[in-house]
Amino acid sequence: MDRRSTLIFKGLKVICFYFSLLLLSSCIDAVEPEFEFREGLVFVESIASTVPKASFVTINQSTLEFGVYVVNFVEGASVTFENTGTGEIINLTEIRNSYLPPEDFVVQPGEQWKLNIQLADGKKIASAPEQVLESVPINNIEVRYDPELVFRENLGGKFVPGHEVSIDFEDPADNENYYYWTYKTYENLDFCEKCFEAIWRNGECIPTEIARFRVRYFDYACDIDCWRIRFPETVTIFNDRFSNGKMITQFPVGDVLLYTKENMVVEVQQFSITPAAYDYYKVLKDVVDNNSGLNAPPPAALVGNLSNPDDSEDFVFGRFTAAATSTASLFIDRSSVEGSAIELRDPVNFEPQIASPYPPPATVIAPCSENRERTGVRPEKWESQ
Repeated sequence: MDRRSTLIFKGLKVICFYFSLLLLSSCIDAVEPEFEFREGLVFVESIASTVPKASFVTINQSTLEFGVYVVNFVEGASVTFENTGTGEIINLTEIRNSYLPPEDFVVQPGEQWKLNIQLADGKKIASAPEQVLESVPINNIEVRYDPELVFRENLGGKFVPGHEVSIDFEDPADNENYYYWTYKTYENLDFCEKCFEAIWRNGECIPTEIARFRVRYFDYACDIDCWRIRFPETVTIFNDRFSNGKMITQFPVGDVLLYTKENMVVEVQQFSITPAAYDYYKVLKDVVDNNSGLNAPPPAALVGNLSNPDDSEDFVFGRFTAAATSTASLFIDRSSVEGSAIELRDPVNFEPQIASPYPPPATVIAPCSENRERTGVRPEKWESQ
């Protein structure tokens, strides 16, 4: 086995753990390694979309901390999208563990785009050019609630409640089509910051000594209407080999667990992708769904379209995908659903407003800062109660 193949194999051993963090899934609990682990592996995931606010780049790097495998977000990178036809360069901004383009950025069918990254240490990463295909509309979206929707080992080894999300769409008959689905859920967020052993001042949690016999944290309410954004736990893909040109109905694209009983908007994104992108996500799905453990043989090499242009032996995991996207949204009233919410909420605790022992001004609110997991923009389909 040559060095490049060895790196691919070793990297795939840790890829399950990486995507368990990225997708909030649970492949396996953290374990001490039973094989040689190579620190410094870089993992990149990126999508450039035809709809606003759906494009992103995440960059993580593997390391070993206290004998446990972890992946940490890579800060300080220079990240751009490049239109290979026009030469247009779009600069991305680092925002809370992601790199994001301007909010109005979109790609167009027929264009070719690539991803360029330069890390703070000078290392370069580039993707192969990716063609943007035509999007396929979603005709309908619906949900079905199940008090025992899925079994989750990482949530106490039990069945947990939630909604199964399904869609209808008509597959075009003129060519082979490949699909990848993700979604966003929006829940009203009452508190925008929680500071442990600290107080909120000047846009950050400032460590301070908390008065004796008090709760060791303070909550800060959002200064405006704000929504928390969640993403899927699994990978959903499909090809039309056996259904070319047919109407696809009630196709399941995700499970939305009952983390809270807050009302919610679910927005499904349907990506039309290339065969190469489909092959990549198929392997990724196999890895994420693999229940045999971290040390099980990988199903195939998770080879994306990323490389270091200065070093062909320096393997980069992940993929850049330019994808035509269609969306569909639905409001879900969860006020009367059965079952208990998965997330436990701490009692609300505000800073004292009178005779406060902490540096002024006494503060009870924090900003709804825009990032990939939070927004102050009212979601489409949101219904006020």
